[in-house]
Order: sequence, then C-alpha cells, then structure tokens
Amino acid sequence: MGQKPRLAGILAFFFLVPFVYFAISLRYKIIQENEQREMSNILNVVQRNIAQMYKNSYTTTLTLAFTINDQGNPEDFEKIGKQLIESNPAVDAVQLLPGGVIRYIYPMKGNEPALNYDVLHSPDVRQEALLSMKNRTFYFAGPLPLKQGGIGIVGRLPVYNKNTFWGFSAVVIRMETLIRQSGIADIDDTKYFFQFSKTDPRTGKEVFYLNPNENTKDKFFIKEIISEGNWNIYLVSRQGDNMLYQVYTSLILGFLLCLIFGLWVYSVMKKPAEQHMLILEQAKILVENEVKFKTLFEQAPVGIANVAVDSGVFLQINTQMCKITQFNEEELKTKQLSELLSEEDLERLQQGIQEVQQNPDENFSMETEILTQNGGKTWVNLVVAPLGQIEETQHQCIIILEDIDLKKNTEDELHKSFDLVNEQNKRLLNFSYIVSHNLRSHSSNIKSIATLMDEAESPEEQEELMEMLKKVSLSLQETMGNLSEVINIQSNLGLHKELLPLKHTIDSTLNALSEQIHRKQITVLVEIDENATVTHNAAYLESILLNLISNAVKYAAHDRNPLIKIKYDSAQKVLSIGDNGIGIDLKKHGANIFGMYKTFHKNADAKGLGLFITKNQIEALGGKINVESEPNVGTTFTIQFASD
Repeated sequence: MGQKPRLAGILAFFFLVPFVYFAISLRYKIIQENEQREMSNILNVVQRNIAQMYKNSYTTTLTLAFTINDQGNPEDFEKIGKQLIESNPAVDAVQLLPGGVIRYIYPMKGNEPALNYDVLHSPDVRQEALLSMKNRTFYFAGPLPLKQGGIGIVGRLPVYNKNTFWGFSAVVIRMETLIRQSGIADIDDTKYFFQFSKTDPRTGKEVFYLNPNENTKDKFFIKEIISEGNWNIYLVSRQGDNMLYQVYTSLILGFLLCLIFGLWVYSVMKKPAEQHMLILEQAKILVENEVKFKTLFEQAPVGIANVAVDSGVFLQINTQMCKITQFNEEELKTKQLSELLSEEDLERLQQGIQEVQQNPDENFSMETEILTQNGGKTWVNLVVAPLGQIEETQHQCIIILEDIDLKKNTEDELHKSFDLVNEQNKRLLNFSYIVSHNLRSHSSNIKSIATLMDEAESPEEQEELMEMLKKVSLSLQETMGNLSEVINIQSNLGLHKELLPLKHTIDSTLNALSEQIHRKQITVLVEIDENATVTHNAAYLESILLNLISNAVKYAAHDRNPLIKIKYDSAQKVLSIGDNGIGIDLKKHGANIFGMYKTFHKNADAKGLGLFITKNQIEALGGKINVESEPNVGTTFTIQFASD
C-alpha cells in the first residue's frame, strides 16, 4: 500500500503533460502568428514602396521615350531629364540608349564613366537587357556594379520607332536610394534586418546584396518575391527563432503545474483533508483563465464568431464582429451566413468549411463582400478555422472577419488611375501621329512652292505659284481647325451631361434634313418611345445624330426605295441607325472606318471627319460605337450609351 500513492502521483504527472504541451503549443503558435503578422506588415510596406518606385520609374522611362522624334533623335532631353529627376526622388539618373549604347545621361556630373557603354555587348548586363527586349516591357535589371561606381539597379524600357527597335529608355537607382525610398532604412534594426537577393542569370546562384555578413542560419524569416525585377526580399529576426524563448517561462510553469498536480494526487491519497482546498485553488486558476480568454475574445481587433456549420447560425459573437457587420449581437444571432453573402461566395465558403473539417490543421480564407445592417456592402478577409474535434464542437467552426474595405477601395482607385493614364498616353501618341502625318505634307508642299518661287523666271509664273501657295495655306488652316476640334473633344474632361429626350432630339435632326429626305424620297421608320431618355451632352448628341443620319441620306441607294430605320433599347441603352444604302466594304476598310480623313466612296464633299469626330464624342462620355455594313446591302451603326 505504501507504493500506491507514489505511483498515482507519477501517473497523474504524465497524464497532465499532454494537456500542458497542447496549451504551450497553442501559445507558441499565437506568438509565432503575431511575430509573422508584424513582420509581414513591415515587408508589405517595403513591397508597396518598391512597387510604387517601379510605377514611377516606368512613367519616367515612358516620358523619356516620348521625347524621341520620328527621326529617332531626342528633343529637350536635358530639360525633361532635369524635371523628371526633380519630381522623382527615387531616381538618381535617366538615360537614353540608342542601339543599346548609352548616349544621353542626366545628370552628367558623376555619371561620365557610363557614357558610350554598350549594354547589348556587355556579358554582365546583356542577358537582362535582351529579356526586356524579348518581353517588350519595362524591367528592373540588377543589382549590379555601376560604371560610375557603387551598386544600383537599372530599369529599362525598350523603345520602338515605327515598329523598329530604337534602343532603351532607362532610369538608374543607386542601392542606397533604393534602401531609403523603400523604407528599409526606417525599420527597427535592433529586432530585424533585411536581406535582398537575386538569382544570378549567368551562374544560377542566389546572390545577397544587403547585410552580407549577417548570419541567417537558425533565424526566423519571411520572404517575398518582387516580380518587377525577379528579386527576393527577406525580413529576418535578429534573435533567431526567439519565439521559443517567449514560451520558456510557460514551459517551466507547465512543468511545475504537472509536478504540482502529481504531488496533489499523491497528497490526496495521503491526506484527504487537504483535497477540498486544492480543488478550490485549481478552480480559481480556471476562472482566471476563462476571464483572460473572454477578454482576448472581446477585445480582438478582428471580428470573431462561433458558427453552426449545418445552419449557418451565429452562436457566439465578439464586439468587432458587430462593428464590421453593423448589426448588434441580438440581431446578428437571428441571422445566418447565407443572409450576408452572395450565392457564389456562400458556395465558396461552404466548400472551404468542408475542407477545414476534413483537414483540421489547415485554415481557409477568401476576400469577399458582405451585406451590412444598412443594406450596404463592405469588403472583408474571411477566415474559417475548426473549433475542435470533440463531439460537442464537431459541427461548429470559427469565422474571423478582417475589415479590408479601405484597402480594396484604394486598390481599385489605383487601378483606375493607372488605366486612365495608359488610355491618355495612347490617345496622346495617336494624336501625335495624326499631327505629324497631316502637317508634314503641308509643310513639304509649302517648302517646294517656296523653292520654285525662288527659281521662277517670270512674274506670271510667280503669280501662278503664289495662287498655289494660297491654296496650300487655306488647306493648312482647315487642317489646323480640324485638329483643334479633335483636341477640344479629347481634352474636355468637364463636359456637362444631362437627361435628354431622345425621340425629340431625333425628330429635330430629321426636320433639319427634311428637304434632302423628301428629295430622295427616303422612308424613315422611328421605333422609339416618346418618353425614352439618354444621359449625354446635348451638343454632342445633336452632332452624333446629324452625322449618322445625314450619312444614311447622303449614301442612299438609287436602285431601290431608300429606307432608314432608327431603334432604341431602353433596357440596354443601345441606339441603332440602319439603312439599305450603298454600304461599306468592311473587309477592305474596317480598320480605318473611324479614322481621320478616311473616305470610302468617290464623293467630292466627303472630308473623312464625320465618323472620326462622332466616335470621339461618344467615347468622351464613356460610350461605344460599332458598325455593321455590306456593299449594296446597307449599313447599321450601333451606339452603346454609358450608364447614368
């Protein structure tokens, strides 16, 4: 009998060890997640700063590329280079490399050794330069040793002139500038340090550029890939896997708890009188732990809820969950998950819950919009975690909501701004081509006539050449007027839009063309409701209708009864104007149908401006225009108006 109390105490000790181990493991996991979250936040800031540097550098190289004229020579390089450097502190120098050779640098001071450097024939940088040419996109090369000294990265944009490779537009960012602008220099270097690496394209080995003397072995780190330059960036904890140190105290306390529990069992069997006091002490510890857990649950910065898997009913909810959904606790407990999510997102969530139940060691997360109390929507990051494997909790799960509405809206605005800049750049480039093409022929004619006038041998010949010069100057004046009208359409961002009666506007247009319609005996069918309206600029709408209907009248067929049919679909906001006229061969002219100065019939009055201006007036307010046509069958123009 003397050995039984001792044996019971030993068994009690080993019985409690797994539970203590589980509690310490859970604490270690929480500490690890907090450490990783803090490090991820730091790394995300650096990654966003580098992404912004990439966008700014791309915009800088694109602006430099636009300085290159049709003859392949840059214009005002020093002036524009100075403005770009002053407006972008992340860029140390800008370069233009015709044929891959550095010919233009700003600022020149301190960068003289890089002048006339041929990147396409240098084994150190050739491979990444060719990669940029192959993909026809902006690419960050390096880090690499700079000819002017130091380490840096070079962003290159391949430039093509008339579809022929011209060379590169480039920016140079020194490594110290990258460290400063990315925010790496601002972190607490007593806790963390950064490693910056890239796989050497020549050797295939990973090369480190920051803190080369720092030992990363056995230290906790997180890693991100910077796709803009195929770089790897590491954030490393200086204290190694210091999370183990944070649980040592808990480990010691857990061991003592197991030991105390074993001694308690031993003492119970020896001293039944002490059992009651020890039970009360343990109960007090459990109550304190429950209070701590409840405090953590209620004060968590994310929404947490215990949800029934089968019904989707909320069983337990914290305060932050109520703030995110804008329902109070009583209201939310009457709701189901299906009432907060769309059918598509609900299906994804149910699949995620099944995956978590089948694999309890994994979590499921997704970004989605949930319905809030006031009928609105907010973006959240939704995480599903299993509650446990015991019978009472097998049909329950934990739902965690993180409010990311501001982040999503900011991302959407950035995408819209980037798309707008790209669209404006495309329009600017297209307009520059038009100006270059249209003015070049006039200037050439004027120069030729002026040369002939110098060589004229008689007053009559000079007078004849003067008349020719007047005609060319009038044509040039007309061209400038046309280009001015295009500029007004494309640059007028503050156009006044209003709700316009479509049937009334079309009737007014038909009245203005009534004499021509009557003379050609054209039948006009208008299938539009009297109350139909569109949101557009009044002057633009009148111009659009006049251009399209007058074209249908002008190019009516002579061998059959002319017909014009106008219809409007109010639900789809689509207006169609069709005729049975002489039509257009779209296989031949489809690419130029809306081009400037493009005509498709031998009509002396045609100038090739109507459809070009019509398309610009429609697209200026967010609409679209399409055409279907067949020779000797007819033409139908379809206008898709923008949403109100």
